[in-house]
Amino acid sequence: MKSKWRRSLLVCIFMYLSLLCILKDHLLPENIFGTQKKHTISPEQNFTCIWSVVENREICKPVCNHGFFGLYGMEKCHPLLTCADIKQLKLEGNIGNSGYVKEVWHSYWQKFPVVVKKLRKFDRAGKIAGPGYLQGINLMKNFYRPSVLLQLVGHCNDTIVTEVHRLLDARDLEIRFKEYPLYNTLQTRMQLCVSYVDILRTLHSGHDGKIYVQCDANHIQKLAGQFLFTEDFRLVLSDVDSMETILVNGTNKRLIKCTVWGEVTGRFPAPEELWPYKERYDASKLPLYDEKIEIWKIPDVCLYFLGDDVSTRQLKRSLKDIHKQCKNRNPRKRPTAEQVYKTYQTIYKDMIESNFSGFKERV
Repeated sequence: MKSKWRRSLLVCIFMYLSLLCILKDHLLPENIFGTQKKHTISPEQNFTCIWSVVENREICKPVCNHGFFGLYGMEKCHPLLTCADIKQLKLEGNIGNSGYVKEVWHSYWQKFPVVVKKLRKFDRAGKIAGPGYLQGINLMKNFYRPSVLLQLVGHCNDTIVTEVHRLLDARDLEIRFKEYPLYNTLQTRMQLCVSYVDILRTLHSGHDGKIYVQCDANHIQKLAGQFLFTEDFRLVLSDVDSMETILVNGTNKRLIKCTVWGEVTGRFPAPEELWPYKERYDASKLPLYDEKIEIWKIPDVCLYFLGDDVSTRQLKRSLKDIHKQCKNRNPRKRPTAEQVYKTYQTIYKDMIESNFSGFKERV
């Protein structure tokens, strides 16, 4: 009798430990936001997988080469949709975040949800912003960085088709955390800071002789609206209509000034973006600058993600030094995005290892 009882107990313990091994990466908030996993499901195709907070399960999509796309649930990559393919798409309904420049629609390609974006050709805003919109399409076609830019599914003239991100953009930060309170932790919020700077360091890398600078970001809500949440609470840049390019030749850079529809004001833009003269504003006389205008904004963006709860105070103190460097009025003395990223990563890891007060508590 005792022997049977012991065997039953051992079986139960084994099953319990096995279940923990299977679920530990999915049930614990501190494990959900680790690096995205890559699996080889077949010899011909690699897949990247995340834990979807929307579906509460792991979802996977194929890892594709330039000129192809892969959506969650697809078994293999598909060439970018052509004009003929896009004409077959049925527009299901207008999305609320359609802007002055473009209309945005829900649709389906085969059984997979996609987003269709069209330029507002006949509006004044559409005509003025048209060149930037078309330039943005070219950037999405040529700058193939799946973890940075919204994935392109297809394009035809001034129409583009992209993947769907159901958590929408970062303006809805607090709404998303109310919907998914289990994920409202310091780790998740700091992970968003890391994700944002990770995107900047890629755009600023200059590895192809170009540095990309997002110009349409004169206040925090405007900038937040240009980033979408992935379903594992990371960020992807979705709006590239106002991206300026700095050409790099060795240590030499061709400086830029952002094209805006009026004078830039306030504390969010970098000092070099502001009109420096007493005479009447004249955009043609604005001084030139470089990508360091985005470094100036990093502290404001990260503090936006961290929120105002008292549980963030210790983390904010840890970030104080690097944020002070970012806010140096001399652009040359500000750190690079790569340097900020490394510092953020160190603080993030220290936060996890030290497990300081409030880390596992909901913010």
